[in-house]
Amino acid sequence: MPLFDDLGRIGARYKLARRARQTARILNALPPEIQRDLDWNPPPSMMAKVYRSIATSVRR
Repeated sequence: MPLFDDLGRIGARYKLARRARQTARILNALPPEIQRDLDWNPPPSMMAKVYRSIATSVRR
């Protein structure tokens, strides 16, 4: 059924976005020295990208 397909896609996108936010929070909480060692440089629009992916997950 198309409705359940859409809900499944929304759920999958939400799960990926949530994991991305959680990863960013964990890496941002690390000391700057470790962030440099990991070459962590978060893009300024990371959250905008996450929310945009959720908003466009249902295509009609």
